[in-house]
Amino acid sequence: MSYVWTADQIERYLGYYEDLRTHHTYTYASYATTTDFARSVLPPCLEPADEPTVTIALGAFMEWIEGVPNRVGRDRVAAIGVNARHGDEEGMYYLTAIEEEEVNIVTGRELWGTAKKQGSVDFFEDGESFFAVVERKGHRLIEMRGTLGEEVTKRGEESEIYFELRGYFGPNGRGLSGVQLVVFENTSLTKRSQPMTDVSVKLGESPFDPGVATVKLGDLVDAGHYGGETSYVIRDIVELDGDGHAYAPYLMGRLYDDWPDVRELSDRVVGGPSWTGPSAADQR
Repeated sequence: MSYVWTADQIERYLGYYEDLRTHHTYTYASYATTTDFARSVLPPCLEPADEPTVTIALGAFMEWIEGVPNRVGRDRVAAIGVNARHGDEEGMYYLTAIEEEEVNIVTGRELWGTAKKQGSVDFFEDGESFFAVVERKGHRLIEMRGTLGEEVTKRGEESEIYFELRGYFGPNGRGLSGVQLVVFENTSLTKRSQPMTDVSVKLGESPFDPGVATVKLGDLVDAGHYGGETSYVIRDIVELDGDGHAYAPYLMGRLYDDWPDVRELSDRVVGGPSWTGPSAADQR
């Protein structure tokens, strides 16, 4: 029954997410941004924070269930997020998430609406310097460098909020229903931490992910490199159907590639060499 799961298999898999923790290393740089930029990328159910920031983060992690990893090997992820408010709560809303492990990408997109796409995430640190590159479909999206400071005594548990927007399109892509804002609370235990200075972040252009290059970065607010573990709990699910707003632009703009319109001759070659061989008609 490998193609049809039993009730026990379903229960076991879904049970993972009732007691899920990740053990990870995580590096981030937060920059001030403008209220106008934040408003332009946030869905109508979220408001810009009083002090809008954009955070670029990279990490490597393993999922742990009841004290043991649930699979061999680590996953790596890079994310770009903007802080936002929903009511009295402030949290992170992710614009881009590039990840390497297929199963984690599919789970994140299908269960929670996370804007995950598959790409290459690579970084290196030797205790003094940090360097990272993130690439997708032959285009470098993120490059980060920094100098790591002295290790700080581990901190206690800290909690933060993040928001995910999800919904379901019709079979032909038309129509959108079941739109929800999923509110997560993450509780993290930091076991080691280093500040990061002399930070340099470059955001690259790509015809497939054009939004990355439009992110507005102002002055550096904070940056660091740390390791620890995090638990994830769904705090709230806000139903958005019928609230009078259109959410398709905010879902499709993050979840899907911006393909060229190949019906236009000028758009038929984007980001790659043209085909100079014989056409199907020539071969007949």
